Amino acid sequence: MQREERSWMIAWAAGQGAGLWLLHEWLLSLSKQGEYFWLIWPLYMAVLLLPLSMMLLSAYRQQKRLWPMVTAYVVLIAGLASYLGYQAWTPALDTFQYAQSGVCLALVGFGSWFVLLPFAEHRLLRQRWADDYALLFAAAWRNSIKLALAGGFTGLLWLLLLLFANLLKVLGVTYLLDLLGKPIFFYPVTAVTFGIGLSLYAAKEEVLVGFYRAGLNIAGWLLPVVSLILLAFLLVLPVQGLDKLWDTGYASSLMLSLLGLTVFLFNAAWQDASGQQRFPPWLLRFIGLGLLTMPVYIGLCVYALGLRVAQYGWTTERVFAALVILVMAMYALGYAAVVLRREKLWMNSVSKVNIATALLTVLLGILTCSPLLDPTRIAVHSQLARLLQQKVKVRDFDFEYLRFQAGRYGDAALTRLEQEQTHPDAVELRRKAKLAHALTQRQYKPEAVKLGAEELRQLFKIYPQQAQLPQAFVDALSISLEDNKVFLGCEKKRPCAVLLLDLNADGVEELVLLDGFRSMVYGLEGGQWKKVGTLLGETYKLNEKSVEDALTTGNFSSKPTHWQDLQIGDMQFKVQEE
Repeated sequence: MQREERSWMIAWAAGQGAGLWLLHEWLLSLSKQGEYFWLIWPLYMAVLLLPLSMMLLSAYRQQKRLWPMVTAYVVLIAGLASYLGYQAWTPALDTFQYAQSGVCLALVGFGSWFVLLPFAEHRLLRQRWADDYALLFAAAWRNSIKLALAGGFTGLLWLLLLLFANLLKVLGVTYLLDLLGKPIFFYPVTAVTFGIGLSLYAAKEEVLVGFYRAGLNIAGWLLPVVSLILLAFLLVLPVQGLDKLWDTGYASSLMLSLLGLTVFLFNAAWQDASGQQRFPPWLLRFIGLGLLTMPVYIGLCVYALGLRVAQYGWTTERVFAALVILVMAMYALGYAAVVLRREKLWMNSVSKVNIATALLTVLLGILTCSPLLDPTRIAVHSQLARLLQQKVKVRDFDFEYLRFQAGRYGDAALTRLEQEQTHPDAVELRRKAKLAHALTQRQYKPEAVKLGAEELRQLFKIYPQQAQLPQAFVDALSISLEDNKVFLGCEKKRPCAVLLLDLNADGVEELVLLDGFRSMVYGLEGGQWKKVGTLLGETYKLNEKSVEDALTTGNFSSKPTHWQDLQIGDMQFKVQEE
């Protein structure tokens, strides 16, 4: 590598480090970062992707088309990031709620950047986009090695710095250790070191190329094994039946993983056809037979996903699963078609399949970060339609999903539900939507949330035994459980005791629900049962046999306290007798 090219790379790395530091300082000055996601996210993507692109394409720095090509891509990703940042934030919620959107943006942004980078290099070198598959293959693996080595180089430098700083700390010198933790040092040093690591690759490129090709050859020998697994599973499946496959709940994930591993091992063996594995003819036919089974697995995945969507509607995860299935279907059908063509040069046309699938993957990724194929928008629309069409009961609907995991789409859906009038259970629907809209964090949902009033009654045992548990109390408690205002540890096998007695000497009986440290007192206020207090004392002993015996024999009563409460300002104290 020439000195001029190395200087170009280090200059871009220094600019990247300075940009990251400035963004960090700006974020610290913001009181509500979520309000600026629409600007923060695209700035980060630009500061990361633009310098990286310029460093990895440094050999073409003098070509005029480099700048418009890289700039166009960065502007596209920044626009998508701005859209996602805007949709992700809703008022009154902390920024950590949006990690999923940030991770999705990072995967799409850097994934598409990595896939498109060899095409950009091909364009700059050959004036065309994808005529030479060997060039695309070599560029992709070369970039992988470059990034991995630069990352390792950066990590080792920081390990040495931390080691030196801690050795100095032993001697009482803490300046270096303090400096390492400061953003103004961390960001520039990390970025510049990474840039230097990238620039050092050219010195040993031939050795590294031979290294990764040897590694692929070794991995390629596992292709017959994965072919055997593909065939064996389909032979066993008719004997065991599809029911066991669907009962697992994760069969589609396993099959897609198997297909992904098959694609990787095939390309490790085939490479760019110049260094492909030298399998004997009979083994090539066996591998081809395994590749022909891939569409069958795609069919099973499509069927499984279709069942889930028909039963429970679309979710964000199912939308992504559908996209993964589509990409793997492109590989499966393409590879199967090439096998059936029985080309003289084994799988010669597979390069076209790989190129088309790579571009399709990039396109789908970009669309998921846009309104056209936003998984969150699709999921919210699907779940909202199921609720309004009464395919799911109001009490079973996850309103908190709309609040905490669906961004502005979910916020708009909750606003829509708060005004719903046509649903048969519109009153309850509006009430639960308003409650969810007011939350600032997800609530824990115990099993009792999904119990009806009669099922809930079975969790209690009333004392005195001749008394009846008021239905109004059960109904009120059921609502409180659904709204996550109270939690119960009661079970049908070991029901909680409920005592009916007058605790405050007002002539009206209260209900005391004995549930360990969750024991509560309920009273009638305005004709409705409401929680009026919490039982204090050695509540951890309420599960002992002696307590059950005392309740059965009626050995319980209310007892007036000898000591009155002490009031000091706004504070109130109780006296516990010795």
